[in-house]
Amino acid sequence: MRGRDFYDVLGVERSASPQEVRAAYRRLLRELHPDRGGHGTAAERERLGEIMEAYAVLGREDRRAAYDAALERAESVLWARELRRSSEWLAPRPAARTDREDDLLWFLLRWFP
Repeated sequence: MRGRDFYDVLGVERSASPQEVRAAYRRLLRELHPDRGGHGTAAERERLGEIMEAYAVLGREDRRAAYDAALERAESVLWARELRRSSEWLAPRPAARTDREDDLLWFLLRWFP
């Protein structure tokens, strides 16, 4: 389940209480469980696995704290990367030297040290 936010999987906010996380988990289980109304298709089984994985992390305080910290680090890295990309047009990098410029530089350094 790489790439999906566990909060989005359960449909709760990041500031949700443990009771809200548990209620969302139980509601989704009831909807998708084959005995309660789900059809048991492969897609529903995969979704059920995602929900269970999300609750395994968000349902425990220690795991949730570690997940939130990792999520904040990832968001800050992405934000810094985006900021760097958006500011490149402000201060463009110098173009790489051509072979001709390298040859000229070599010539000047060789004959005029």
